[in-house]
Amino acid sequence: MDLLRRTVEEVGGGRVFELLPEAAREDVAALSEEQLRDGAWRALTRPMPGDTAQSARLLLNPCLTVQWLAAFEELKLPPTLRVFEPCAGGSEPVIYAAELYTNGRGSYVTLNLNRPLAAELRGKLGKVRMDARVIEDNTLNAAAHLEPGTFDVACFHHAINDILQTAVAEPRGMDTRTVDWWPNERQMIEWLADDAANGRLDERARPALVEAVRAAIELVGAGGWILFDHWTWESHRSVQWLPWELYCDLVPLARRWIAQAGLPVEERPLAGRDARWWMCLRVR
Repeated sequence: MDLLRRTVEEVGGGRVFELLPEAAREDVAALSEEQLRDGAWRALTRPMPGDTAQSARLLLNPCLTVQWLAAFEELKLPPTLRVFEPCAGGSEPVIYAAELYTNGRGSYVTLNLNRPLAAELRGKLGKVRMDARVIEDNTLNAAAHLEPGTFDVACFHHAINDILQTAVAEPRGMDTRTVDWWPNERQMIEWLADDAANGRLDERARPALVEAVRAAIELVGAGGWILFDHWTWESHRSVQWLPWELYCDLVPLARRWIAQAGLPVEERPLAGRDARWWMCLRVR
């Protein structure tokens, strides 16, 4: 079954649909088959076409859940999968995918720096049966909370940007632990763009990302996996303050930095995933 068709089935009335809160299920159930398919297609396309259609926003995270579930299946990860997710924010696709993949028998931990977003994520765990922990701290402090080799996979779901934005925002005086994230994200991205334009990514952004990946390597150990995804909306191309090429190429940028750091990983392609937007690493 192709991923688009599977996504429509899972989100429209399947297992992903059943995990959604009641209000979200009612909204999804009210969509026509055409709206459901269009929303799923948008969520699976990079960059995502448009960002104003009801189906695009409503179906984004449920559809991304299916993408992550398919990745777990392709890699044949353990049935009692142990997942570490840095910088989850309020986004649930990875934890929902792990819940479905393990039938509630897995475990999940996120280091989530921003308190309002951590609270938002906790509010989405009502139907999650597996053991799930949300630790409020910077992912660079993972070693202070978690033991090496205790996870099977580390999932950087739309997290590269969060790590880089935090790295450039904190020294400029923004408290990313307590700030309302979304109204302040533009400023973070503008600071990141400024550092990129002035050749300063090596000062804070690059070390932060390399250390986050190094910490993930320690947590999953030899034979473990580290997965990355990233996305943006096509409509953002015309937004003057957004550094379009930089923001679209965060996965290639991370790939280059990881290679230059000599970290003990090797890349494996995932079926149907564009390397500009996805990266799959096996720890040696």
